[in-house]
Amino acid sequence: MSFQWPVKILLVHPKAPFLMGERIIISADCAALLNEELGRRFKNGDSVIIGCPLLEDPYRMADKIALIMKETKAMEVEVYTMEVPCCHAIHMMVLKATKELGKDIKSRHYIVRVASRRAEPYRPGMIDESMIKAEREAHGHSHH
Repeated sequence: MSFQWPVKILLVHPKAPFLMGERIIISADCAALLNEELGRRFKNGDSVIIGCPLLEDPYRMADKIALIMKETKAMEVEVYTMEVPCCHAIHMMVLKATKELGKDIKSRHYIVRVASRRAEPYRPGMIDESMIKAEREAHGHSHH
């Protein structure tokens, strides 16, 4: 079995062979590490690329995702982020790229809950109390 490297969105070549399969998984760094299913899928050969819109340049990341979406032969993309609102930018980047390209790529979007580490469907524009609490704790503002 061949393995995929690199895994970072900003490092991967948009025409890398592992991005030419049926499906690409785009994940926030933390989601890929905390959700066991994502780890299993990567180990089983699914194409997983990761990034962090908070710690990496979000404009470069959006441009790179758009380029990857343009070059890929994949007909499906799955997006996983943590539940914290700062992570949701990755969903927007993928949705914008697929819309602007006009390619018929099916996308599925999920958030990984901090407490359970389980994925659930992402709902655009939906911010709940758990998300706000998780973000405050992650950034050291849990006293408010």
